[in-house]
Amino acid sequence: MRKILFILALCYNMIVSGTVFGTETERNKNMKIKLSFDDKEVIVRMEDNPAVMQFLELLPANFEFIDFAGEEKITDFPRPLSLNNAPRGMVASAGKMFIYAPWGNMGFFYKNHGSTLDTSLIPLGEVESGLEYLAGKKGGFPAKIEILEK
Repeated sequence: MRKILFILALCYNMIVSGTVFGTETERNKNMKIKLSFDDKEVIVRMEDNPAVMQFLELLPANFEFIDFAGEEKITDFPRPLSLNNAPRGMVASAGKMFIYAPWGNMGFFYKNHGSTLDTSLIPLGEVESGLEYLAGKKGGFPAKIEILEK
């Protein structure tokens, strides 16, 4: 009898928390943003983590990007994000959107930067389309970032 009650309680918790039906978590896994500049669009599929949730609360917003090291475009947030509970570590490969934890800034790799796990990086998302626009853009540029409706 205890086993049945335990299983029923577990099932109830899974349904209520959205684990079975995937309510909030499922939406977050499909969250996309659009970065727009010079009549170009870059579409990014977002991760599901606390840093991303804070970032999304800032949108829509305008950002001023600069080129860094010939491999990434970086910008500052309008206000600092709390990096508590944010997952640390990712491979710095082309198309990855990230927070560089020591500086607290955001960026996009448009070239591969490494092949090992870098624990100073917090993953935010991955470019689905338009990476060539970031790679081809010389120097600094303003861009608008907004959440794409599903």
